[in-house]
Amino acid sequence: MDARAILSKVIACLSVLGSLTIAREVLMDKKKRAMVYHRQMFALSLADVTFSIVVFVGGWGASNPGLCKAKAFFSVMSGTPTAMYNTGVSVYYFLLICRQLTEQRMRKIQYILLFFPFLWGFGTAMASLFLDLYARGSNGCWINKNPKGCEGDECISGANADLYGFWFVYIPRWVSFCVSFLCMTLVYFKVARGGEETPEQELPSRPKAALAADDEEKENEEEDGNENDDRGEAAKGVVQNDDDMLWFLKPSQGQDTSASHRARQMARQAFWYLITYFNTYFWVTLQQVLKTVGDGSIPYWVRVMVSLTLPSQGIFNCIVYLRPRYLRNRDKYPEMSRLAAVFHQDEEDFVLGARQMRSMCNVNNNDNTRRDRRHSWVKYPTQW
Repeated sequence: MDARAILSKVIACLSVLGSLTIAREVLMDKKKRAMVYHRQMFALSLADVTFSIVVFVGGWGASNPGLCKAKAFFSVMSGTPTAMYNTGVSVYYFLLICRQLTEQRMRKIQYILLFFPFLWGFGTAMASLFLDLYARGSNGCWINKNPKGCEGDECISGANADLYGFWFVYIPRWVSFCVSFLCMTLVYFKVARGGEETPEQELPSRPKAALAADDEEKENEEEDGNENDDRGEAAKGVVQNDDDMLWFLKPSQGQDTSASHRARQMARQAFWYLITYFNTYFWVTLQQVLKTVGDGSIPYWVRVMVSLTLPSQGIFNCIVYLRPRYLRNRDKYPEMSRLAAVFHQDEEDFVLGARQMRSMCNVNNNDNTRRDRRHSWVKYPTQW
């Protein structure tokens, strides 16, 4: 086993761990299980767990035709759905930000977003099985025409196998990516135009406990007077440059609670999912193109990039999924450890993972700490 195969297996294990973390986050909370966004992330995680396990197995048992076909079957069944579920998340953000759909209206279309990817993956996997397209090739056990080490017409496992591979897997993946890119482009221009077109009442409201906490903060500010005036002037000094075209790659600053600011935070979260999506499938698609249009040889550095990126989606999806909570906790509790900030839940964590990117808390962190200890659903961990 070479270093590239070992590296791929290690990354696949981490990807499984990341995907299972997302699945646990959804399953352990009743409110998240009822929300479209979290259901999408749960389905994406299950597909990614299956695909990462296939990558981890790698070439083990490839010499056995039955095991090789089984590995190829699960690879096709889970590979394309992971891309389609990513597109479903992008469509969700587009509908939330640009079309301003409510959670109730999104539930009417959730079954298309949840079940179509699975049906496509299972259907194409079964079709490839009946067409006898699975064989061991230079890219492992997958849809291959010539079994590795075999030559001649009698060794062809399925006519036009490479063409089927493009139609069943690669074309749907990149059609999905184009749809995601289009959705994110529309989101980008919608948010970049400013907040006047995104009425605050159309966005999901914050929890009642958080709103009550804000009222308490306002009362404290009126009593404190000059001290709060100084804090207000300091906060006003932090202003983002709206003319920056790459605003979605930069962390937000300040304590702006406007609807346009929250829409921009949602868009930033969506763009990170899109970047993860592109990073996962670009190199493996390039590998298949080189294999099909060239002489079949694939540069070693391309294989290395495939080994690094193909099984990594679960890791980055987990990071992006937990990112809003981490940023919110780091805002509220600067003294909290980074690990604790990832797992500490508060009221806003149950609103919408795609929603509250940063806390709307007051810069007085001591008041926030005392209040959140009273209202938090889990005990506040001082350090881990």
